[in-house]
Amino acid sequence: MLLLSGFALGVMAVLVITVARDFGHLKEGKAFIALVVSGSFVLLHPLVPPQWQNLAADAYTMAPSLFWLLCLVAFSHRPRLLSLSGALAIYTFTAKAISRNFSIDQEPLSQWHFLGWVLPTYGEYLIIGLGLWIVIANWSDDLVESRRRLRGIMLMGVGTCVILVIVPITTGLVGMWLPQLSIIFIALMCAYSLLRGRTSGLFGIQPEAEPVQKAQANQEADKLRIESMLKIEASTLENLMNQGFYRTEHLTLKTLAQQLELPEYRTRALINQTLGYRNFNDYINHLRIDEAAQKLLEDLQTPVLNISLDVGYRTLSSFNRAFKDIQDMSPSQYRQQSLESVA
Repeated sequence: MLLLSGFALGVMAVLVITVARDFGHLKEGKAFIALVVSGSFVLLHPLVPPQWQNLAADAYTMAPSLFWLLCLVAFSHRPRLLSLSGALAIYTFTAKAISRNFSIDQEPLSQWHFLGWVLPTYGEYLIIGLGLWIVIANWSDDLVESRRRLRGIMLMGVGTCVILVIVPITTGLVGMWLPQLSIIFIALMCAYSLLRGRTSGLFGIQPEAEPVQKAQANQEADKLRIESMLKIEASTLENLMNQGFYRTEHLTLKTLAQQLELPEYRTRALINQTLGYRNFNDYINHLRIDEAAQKLLEDLQTPVLNISLDVGYRTLSSFNRAFKDIQDMSPSQYRQQSLESVA
């Protein structure tokens, strides 16, 4: 076990360095690195001197919160750290850290035991569930096809690893061997992925290489064909939206794809590659809010509720939420501010 732990820690160090080099400037990369470092302390905990074991335990206790953070920044349309979920994430590890380092009463019937140990444990389960829910809830509206596949697989794998680590640690039913083996396993899988990525040409079956000039000519022809097709599809999408199709209630990506007579994956790529949107609801909301903002200034006597219904929202609350999300103020404030600037 000690040898495997050492090897796994080495692989995790390489993984952190690789991610930091290629994706360290992204918030997703930073959150992933923090999660890997936190997980490594599960292996380090039995190896460090006794005076440092509390610090190591504090570090790996942060794993559920960091998993939630990774899901939030990687998948959420507009990540909001200042929320009830964010407060819960902070509470899950700070409460245990305070209880652990200040030797707060661990008697099962104690009130402090409940607040410092039992409640944070349930909070860890909840925050992991909230992280997985973020992945699932935003899945259908994600317009980046590669992110839908690769990040989803990665985060589900990390989520499974976190569950296998946190449940044994918090319940104590099977001891520390399961979380340690889980961390070792995921590290070995990462090592295999890195190795396979470097040697796929050796172990994989490669198609016969085309002559360089022929391959380049085919690539250029394919590129021109795809660009031409995207221009036609983008023009069709623009004409459809100019006719007000975005006002359709319960509008989904599937409905739009059917209207365009395109597969869903092509519709995702069309909106993402030609317009730069990464989320379908964000795209539709911008179209609706742009029209609503114009109506708020042109039709001063029209109630906000009527305008919200006209642009496709079912309720005033959903309209207000989307408007404030994009304009950083409520519709009433937007109208009032514009009137004051004119006066």
